[in-house]
Amino acid sequence: MKKSIVSRTIKTALASLLAIIVSQELSLEFAAAAGIIAILNVFDTRKATIEGGLKRTLSAVIALLIGGFLFEKLGYKNWVFGLYLLLFVPVSFLLKIELGLGPSSVIVTHLLAFGRIDSAIILNEMALVFIGTGFAMLTNFYAPTSQDRLNKLIDNIDEDMTFILNLFGQSLITHLDVKLYKDKISKLDEDIDKAIEIAIIENDNLIENSRDILDNLRLRNREMDLLEEMYHDLKTIPPEYSDGKYISDILIETSENLTDGEEMAKVKNRIDFLKNHFNMMKLPETHEDFAIRSAIFQVFRSLDKFVDISNYINNKLNKKKGKR
Repeated sequence: MKKSIVSRTIKTALASLLAIIVSQELSLEFAAAAGIIAILNVFDTRKATIEGGLKRTLSAVIALLIGGFLFEKLGYKNWVFGLYLLLFVPVSFLLKIELGLGPSSVIVTHLLAFGRIDSAIILNEMALVFIGTGFAMLTNFYAPTSQDRLNKLIDNIDEDMTFILNLFGQSLITHLDVKLYKDKISKLDEDIDKAIEIAIIENDNLIENSRDILDNLRLRNREMDLLEEMYHDLKTIPPEYSDGKYISDILIETSENLTDGEEMAKVKNRIDFLKNHFNMMKLPETHEDFAIRSAIFQVFRSLDKFVDISNYINNKLNKKKGKR
């Protein structure tokens, strides 16, 4: 059984039990309803639990207002409860609080059972809502973190990007087949997707720094797209191409300084210099040379964007370190 399932099971059982016990100790009517409300309010993450709890609390208030008004005006009869549903269901969807349809309607059935409405009954029902929601939020303050796993994935992502860029550079001066790197690129893509998935959960659990980590991973995902673009363009440039050494050097230099902000700024300047160098070369004379030149400019375009993103990430990390 997954750790997350065990954790949610324990939190749900504990929240429900405590809600019922406290409601009974306060001599509230329908104390078990607080336990049901607690069960419905325990979600996978802190953020979802807080949002769900607030929506269900608002839902209960609106349900009591509509139900109480109708019962007082038309009588405490079953068909009035049906009329309440006809009004409350569309209102819930309109206000996007449909999460509270079930528990709020249960609260309204209590009014039907009492056969009357007064301040004591309203306090009883709202106390059930607050106790159930409160214990759901309280137990969900414990959220297991996956920071160690996430940090390891991020390190692997940076290492794999370095490895791939280096091999891209080597492929232009040796007879390495760039197609051999497809598996490595696929693994990198999977690791980024996995890291983003974990970072989203961490962010929804309101874990410190998780928002910045998620933003950076989404930027790494964009870099992944650029690596794939370079992969397809580099396949068309033969190793024997005379000016391949220039492109090879800049790719290898990028790989060696991926997380070094100062050096990456220098790499950016070198890319601009090389683009100008190739722009000043005489025009290709054959269709094959033209295709190679076009692929080179595409590689420079992708690499330029790649370096811009890396510089942005590095600058963010450096500013963060400076604040400590």
